[in-house]
Amino acid sequence: MPRLQPLYEKYRDRGFRVVAVEATHNTDAAKKFIAEKGLTYSFLEDNDNANVVHGLFGVHSFPTAYVIDRDGKIMYYHLGFEPGDEKTISEEIETLL
Repeated sequence: MPRLQPLYEKYRDRGFRVVAVEATHNTDAAKKFIAEKGLTYSFLEDNDNANVVHGLFGVHSFPTAYVIDRDGKIMYYHLGFEPGDEKTISEEIETLL
């Protein structure tokens, strides 16, 4: 999650947005993590009723990142996050911007 912050800062003026969905239903821990890491992009919290993370997007492993174009079409997805993955994600973002 913190590795997405530099990507957000680099591309936000070109229309790029990051929206993270917290799916563990632990609001206090999520708020603490966001504050400690200085994350400034958007955060949503999934809930048992909506179950967007599992139901709509079919996410079963964390983290999972999607690059979605301006029309709402999923153009790229990435499972997990290892050091250096931000370069691959950045390249995908560049192709859409």
